[in-house]
Amino acid sequence: MTRFLTLFGILLAFSLALMWGMMAQYGYSLFAPEMRGMLLVAFLVAAYVAFRITRILSRRKRRKEDAGQSGGRTQSSLSGMFSGKSSAQAAREARLAARRKQLIEEGKLEDDSPPPPVVADEEDAAPVRVSQSAPIKDRMAARAERVRRAKAAGKLSDD
Repeated sequence: MTRFLTLFGILLAFSLALMWGMMAQYGYSLFAPEMRGMLLVAFLVAAYVAFRITRILSRRKRRKEDAGQSGGRTQSSLSGMFSGKSSAQAAREARLAARRKQLIEEGKLEDDSPPPPVVADEEDAAPVRVSQSAPIKDRMAARAERVRRAKAAGKLSDD
């Protein structure tokens, strides 16, 4: 309730200040009897916006507390705001994964996960690319290794 009242006061003061400034520029008074409707609208809009913001913040806080109690990892405020998966979607994916595993164990479904990568030679496993920010010595050594492998594979001639 304190959050609502604080937001309401700030929003009402801000909207009245803007209306007063605009009307004073044209020589009108904000508190003239003809402006009662405008003041009522400013009051109602400030109350509605403060109510909506308060509800959004309390819902976000409740969601964060629920995620902490369920044992799930808590997300930072920005990643939680922009994450695409809801808790219902995550639960559905978990159920589907469990069902898929059960069907594979029963033999009703083939496991189509890719096999682990196999390294052919230890020589081929050595990195031949380095970062652009690496020292020139490392970049030149990697280039020399790539040239040596290309010559060994017959892709380059020994000119």
